[in-house]
Amino acid sequence: MSIKPLIDQLAGYNRWANTRFVERLQTEPEAVLDRSVASSFPTLRDTLLHIRDAENAWMHRLEGIAPVPWPAEEDRAISTLVTYSTRLEDLLSNANEEWLLSTAAYHDLRGNRHEQVRWQMVLHCINHGTQHRGQLITMMRGLGLASIPPNDMVVYQRSSL
Repeated sequence: MSIKPLIDQLAGYNRWANTRFVERLQTEPEAVLDRSVASSFPTLRDTLLHIRDAENAWMHRLEGIAPVPWPAEEDRAISTLVTYSTRLEDLLSNANEEWLLSTAAYHDLRGNRHEQVRWQMVLHCINHGTQHRGQLITMMRGLGLASIPPNDMVVYQRSSL
């Protein structure tokens, strides 16, 4: 079995899920996005921008581009996350099986050198976003927000039929 369809589905799911959160949270006042709530990152905005910055870092690593800029950019608009998720999806949609199965060497943000198979890097990147979207749900509930977007992969899969 080819790994390419799985990677393409994961990249599509990642963009879809991130877009759902951005669209929902863009309806809230800026003050809500920046209100402190207990989690890995202190605000909804910081959590969304962390996902953005990490996706950008992993794209750089996948492509062998160093150094990795952190943050990805200075703009703190939550909509910028969708741009990076789309770029990641585009990168992966243009990737072939051979590239996905090849090894990439990169440095983490502390400067430590690593080598890893690209498809594993992609899985980590998308799983990382999933973890933080789960935190967004808890944060939104803690802030008393309603209309939390369903973002399970099965919802994406059913909507793609």
